[in-house]
Amino acid sequence: MRTTGSRAAATIAALAAATVLATAGAASADTAPSPAPGALEVQRLAGDDRIGTAIAVSQAVFTDADGAYAAFVASAASWPDALAASALAAQYGAPLLLVPADGQLPAAVRTELHRLKVEQVYVLGGDRSVSDRISAQLSDLAEVKRFDGNDRYDTAGYAASVLADPGKPLYVASGTGFADALGGGAAAGAVGGALVLTDPARLPSSLAADVKTLAPSSVVVLGGPGTVSDAVVGQLKALLPGTSVTRTYGADRYETAARASAQVHVDGSPSTRAADGTETVSAVMLASGTSFPDGLAGAAVSGPSGVPLLLTSKDCVPAATLSEISRLRAQRVVVLGGPTVVSPAAAALTPC
Repeated sequence: MRTTGSRAAATIAALAAATVLATAGAASADTAPSPAPGALEVQRLAGDDRIGTAIAVSQAVFTDADGAYAAFVASAASWPDALAASALAAQYGAPLLLVPADGQLPAAVRTELHRLKVEQVYVLGGDRSVSDRISAQLSDLAEVKRFDGNDRYDTAGYAASVLADPGKPLYVASGTGFADALGGGAAAGAVGGALVLTDPARLPSSLAADVKTLAPSSVVVLGGPGTVSDAVVGQLKALLPGTSVTRTYGADRYETAARASAQVHVDGSPSTRAADGTETVSAVMLASGTSFPDGLAGAAVSGPSGVPLLLTSKDCVPAATLSEISRLRAQRVVVLGGPTVVSPAAAALTPC
């Protein structure tokens, strides 16, 4: 059964997150040469665990002075709801925070919500993903609205149909694996779009209704026919006559993320400007392609900041990722997660 409340009174404006991910005084992306990976500045954002890393990302992006009107909350143990939340958080200029399925709300999460002065918390998933006990503790801090569908497809589609702006690009990913959708969530956020999940073999009826409500300007299906079938693509085309429905995919999750980045950031990673208007270096975020939490927390903030999110294996960086970093003419790489998920060798951009 679907449960939620009304939409927030106003969508938060896109934040300039990259201003805290970059240092002043570097040449702009339009004039800088493509640097060798070894010449890049590398920064790591990590906590003691996946919950802590999501908080570290939020702290790096959202200042005490600005805070955040809203925050999205999802289970730290289950990726589907967090995946859908990442693109929505990007649209709202809000952090994505992770919580345990049950028990006590971590003190660090409580502290971060206080620091941000959050007024609205959106919880994605039912009480088996984020328990009523956790939700009650969140409601002590802010108004809580839960999006709980009949399944992962219904939850993602329903949240998008209520919270996302209509008429924007829509990204569609398989609901049975997060690999292709990690980079896609960041790409969706970069263009102000939403991300929904589908059964690989067929378009769920509830999702079809939500897609019609969203009336997307275009649809990007993430993954090849082995991930999301041609039948689903055909159903989307029939559902949205006259709307462009295309695929983005590569040989693996790393190349898929790189291609999603390339489609959105056609002219390279935009150099960002500090608050005083001075030019700052262009940056990319780098997250594990085999562990979902850190990448999703990054996707929530990478989209509105214009900072692309790329994926890496644990101990080395795939060629497709290195190639995209070079094409973007990035000068700083922000590694998400600790050394157990992205090793020092991968953080140093050691090629695979």
